[in-house]
Amino acid sequence: MTDGNRPQATGLRALLNIDESPFPGMSVTFRVMRLGAVWRTRLERELKPTGMTVAGFRPMVYLMMMQEGTSQRELAAALDTDTSALVRVLDLLEAAGLVERRPDSVDRRANNLFITDAGRRKCRAFHEIAARVEAELTEGLPAGEIVELVARLEHVLANAARPPAANMPDGGEAA
Repeated sequence: MTDGNRPQATGLRALLNIDESPFPGMSVTFRVMRLGAVWRTRLERELKPTGMTVAGFRPMVYLMMMQEGTSQRELAAALDTDTSALVRVLDLLEAAGLVERRPDSVDRRANNLFITDAGRRKCRAFHEIAARVEAELTEGLPAGEIVELVARLEHVLANAARPPAANMPDGGEAA
């Protein structure tokens, strides 16, 4: 350990010291971007033997948490993604027999989404793999610190959901 409680970086990471770079004010940004890339790569590697991908199962995980029969539009909003991009993923999931689209009873232009039994089994397998990767990547962190980390990440996500300060009439000052 060096610099307080931070682990010593090894390999290529040792060459990348964002805190000493010409880009001040990006220490969190850099680490979140790096961790996101590393985490996704690790998860993709573990999923590959099963034929699953993060892109394919991200909507499935959200559907498992949302009300059964949620609309494509609601799912796209929850995923913070474009509806047309989601349609392509849903086409693949439906072709694989993991998701079923049914016409909305009120709005004929809308489809409601249902996870099939096969989709539920695949979601359980995805959960097992994702939980194992999370446990590996958070190894050495006490349970209390993981709870605190989740709370801090939730705080950052809540901030991200607010309009950007540049678009706020008072320049981002709290009311």
